[in-house]
Amino acid sequence: MRARALIIVGAVGLTLAACTDPSGSTDGTGTSAPAAECTAGELPTLTDGVLTVGTSVPYEPWYVGEDHSTGEGFESALVYAVAEELGYAAEDVVWEDVTFEQIIAPSIKPFDFAAYQTTITDERAEVVDFSSPYLTTAQGVVVDEGGDYADAAALADFEGARIGVTAGQTSMPIAEAAWGDAAELVPYDDAGQAMQAMTNGQIDAVVMDVNQAVAASTVYFPESDVIGTLPEEGDPSQLGFVLDQDSPLTACVSEAVETLQSEGTIDELNTEWLRTDGIDELG
Repeated sequence: MRARALIIVGAVGLTLAACTDPSGSTDGTGTSAPAAECTAGELPTLTDGVLTVGTSVPYEPWYVGEDHSTGEGFESALVYAVAEELGYAAEDVVWEDVTFEQIIAPSIKPFDFAAYQTTITDERAEVVDFSSPYLTTAQGVVVDEGGDYADAAALADFEGARIGVTAGQTSMPIAEAAWGDAAELVPYDDAGQAMQAMTNGQIDAVVMDVNQAVAASTVYFPESDVIGTLPEEGDPSQLGFVLDQDSPLTACVSEAVETLQSEGTIDELNTEWLRTDGIDELG
């Protein structure tokens, strides 16, 4: 088990896991500028010859350790793969620490694109650009492996349970659609608080992005278990890189993502870092 300091950082990281809201998803294209000429290594980046990538507090499975630049973790590895497609060597990638609010705010960005588990939504696409989506995700259900719901295998098994959900994010409407009045949904400011509450016996389960749920149950709260995902409501949740609105780089970054998808690179990174295979949807 990691030192307490890392557990705290991990719990803070859970605050932004998936970074979703209930405003709905786009088709993944965002609000893009006209297609640019994607000359390898010669894109109109903030600094000539350098690709500046925005991100925030590192936590698994997206970033391993406290250094974003290791290439370890799903998003860290993906950024370097995208950089290579764009013609930039690893040493030409510079990481810029920002807040999540800076990433999605309608303001000039101090990065060329940001990689921080940002869900593509119509509302956000009105003020920023998104790349083509690099990951489709779902909401996972986490329980205490020694608790009353450790053997739950269906939504109906949670009747009467108290379930922690992050308020103001996609987790809440999906959980409401899944259980209705059959379970009590308890809102928390972030998933880290909800996980701690479950550890303390205040709630019975937590709903969060399934990829982060796996990391939470294996790294930060090892006495918990991911038992399944919730049925999707509407369009599936998808993550994309964030760029300035009408950025001349959007088309090029999207093209790089699509190439990595078609070549199977993103599937390989998914298998290596996210480890969500075999987690079934709860019926």
